[in-house]
Amino acid sequence: MVVIKTFSTPGGMYVYDRGTNALLSVSADEYIACRKVETGTATDEDWQLLKRYTDQGYLKESRLKEIIHPATEYMPFQLESGVNQLTLQICTTCNLRCSYCTYSGNYVGQRTHGDRVMSFDMIKKCVDFIMQRSRNVDRITLGFYGGESLLEVDNIKACIDYVKKAYCGRDIHYTITTNGTCLDDDIIQFLEKNNINLVVSIDGPKKLHDLHRVYANGEGSFDDIMRNVSYIKSHYPEYYEKVSFMTVVAPGVDFSCVSDFFYADDVLADNSSQYNTINTYGAKENIIYDDLYTITYTYQVTKHLLAALGMYSKNKASKLFASSITLAERLYSRLSKGLLAEKTHPSGPCLPGIMRPFVDVDGRIFPCERVSEGSEAMQIGHVNTGFDIEKAVDMLNVGWLTKQECMACWNFSYCGLCVAACDGGDGQLRKEERLKHCHAAMVATLDTMMAVCLLSENGYEFTNI
Repeated sequence: MVVIKTFSTPGGMYVYDRGTNALLSVSADEYIACRKVETGTATDEDWQLLKRYTDQGYLKESRLKEIIHPATEYMPFQLESGVNQLTLQICTTCNLRCSYCTYSGNYVGQRTHGDRVMSFDMIKKCVDFIMQRSRNVDRITLGFYGGESLLEVDNIKACIDYVKKAYCGRDIHYTITTNGTCLDDDIIQFLEKNNINLVVSIDGPKKLHDLHRVYANGEGSFDDIMRNVSYIKSHYPEYYEKVSFMTVVAPGVDFSCVSDFFYADDVLADNSSQYNTINTYGAKENIIYDDLYTITYTYQVTKHLLAALGMYSKNKASKLFASSITLAERLYSRLSKGLLAEKTHPSGPCLPGIMRPFVDVDGRIFPCERVSEGSEAMQIGHVNTGFDIEKAVDMLNVGWLTKQECMACWNFSYCGLCVAACDGGDGQLRKEERLKHCHAAMVATLDTMMAVCLLSENGYEFTNI
């Protein structure tokens, strides 16, 4: 089986060869022959036409024989001494009721809004837990999560005080993602004093933001958030330079209005901003974005591509889409780095428990804060008993669920599907759940490959980041 992917851009025809992880620029006749190879219908004449590629080692039978993650044998050691980040669920309480929230009741197996708070005893256990398991790590990041974690800011203060007293020699960094409604002067002073990385959620101009990000009584939160961030900018300008913003674009929202807001608003224009779409994993109802979203997305990404080529002003390209160039740079840097191994695993899974583990109010450990807390399948341990290494290894090798499909997939080396895509909501990891998301993962990779080709066609110099 020869595994390739053909595609074209306005400036050329291309073949991605999985076996060598190479992007090949081909002629029109070669492209037609490769299309036949892709579908398993190539003739001897087609292969003769492609001989100059096969002679160089391209378009060969797949070497892949077994799906196993290369980090598998190192996981026990890494989980005992290489953990560099931990996110604490300070509380399950939130003063907002955002319509798309993971805890809104619209996701299978996920918890709903609550009123529980992590005890100080549990906070200390969490801190001790990561300190004991980060002996080979120079820098540690502690994150605070909710609910809305700033509703329990005294516990965050107590946590940082404990870290300073018990682990004063360690290099510790802190981060908080907040809905921005609780940012009074006392809290801002505390954030500044401790150099806490602050990410504020805001979904664009008032009309769009207040459609989804509302208080429990249904009132919009935009005015309160903007008043608070404006206060930080005017009273703590140096700290404000480090504040960043996250926006969630919901289906039906005019993406162009959101983009224009972050570009033009006097308070937000100079700060870093990113966007997310609504989480689709485990959603009880299909989440579908309309053509307007696709058109706006394509338009904004195109502006960044043109800006990268010096054909458009970078200042006019929406900063929400700046990552499109980073993704292209990253993919380019990974091309042609050697043959696909005989034993390896699809990309996508993080190193569960190592990259960004999350601890809920009860001390249960999950791979990250984006998985379902109500799913037994997602739990990988407890701070009282440590990591469940066997379960973490199984998550790392989640490609076993779709072994047959993955072995034949051209997107093997660039797949973005993590274990959350496999959660059936019933405590089991399920093949059919993972397969639901394969098409979207392929489209995402293909978009980035096309961006790489478009940039190359026009003389862009990649930085090999």
